[in-house]
Amino acid sequence: MFTSHPDYLEILQNAGYLFINPTNLSVGESGWGTKLGFVRDGVQFDPGIGFIELDQPETGDEPVIGIFTGSNAKVMAPLRNYNVNTLAVLFPGLASSATVKVPNTIKTGTNLYTSHSCRLLYVPEDQTNHPCLLLQKAIPRIHNTARLKFSQTDPIIFPAVFTAARKTSDVDGIWYLGALSGAVLR
Repeated sequence: MFTSHPDYLEILQNAGYLFINPTNLSVGESGWGTKLGFVRDGVQFDPGIGFIELDQPETGDEPVIGIFTGSNAKVMAPLRNYNVNTLAVLFPGLASSATVKVPNTIKTGTNLYTSHSCRLLYVPEDQTNHPCLLLQKAIPRIHNTARLKFSQTDPIIFPAVFTAARKTSDVDGIWYLGALSGAVLR
C-alpha cells in the first residue's frame, strides 16, 4: 500500500523552447541563443546509455561484470515553426532565407560533426520546477524518415533530431540535465 503520492513537482510535463548556440545562461532569454521555436509537446531525450553485462565464464549463468560503454544521446523534437533559423538548422547547408534547395552548397560526404554542429538548449516554461537540457555539441538534422504533411487542418511538423557529441573532457562535456541555474556552457 502506498503511504504517500509523489509530489506534484516531481511529475514532469515540460512544454518549452529550443535554442541553439546559447552564450550566457545567467542573463535570461537574451543569452539563450537563437530561438528555434516552441515545443508544445516537449522533447524526447534518449540518453543512449550503453551497458554490457558479461556472464560468469565457467557456468555462464549469472552476470559478474557490468561495463559502461558510453552515451549516444539524441534529442528528438517536433518543431512547428517555419522560419529561417529552423530551416537552416534542420537542413544544414541546404537552406537559405526561407527556402530549402537540394543539393545547394553541401557536398555528399560532408562531416556534419565538424562543419554544422551547435549547442542545443531546451528550456521548459516552468524553469523553477522542471529541468533544462543542454547538449554541449549537437549535430542537428531533420529525421531521416521525415514525412512532411501539407494540410489545411494540421500544422507542418518538422521532426528534428539532435545527436550529442563530446565537446570537452569535463563531466558534463556531452550533455547536462538539471536546473538551468546549474548548467555551464563548455
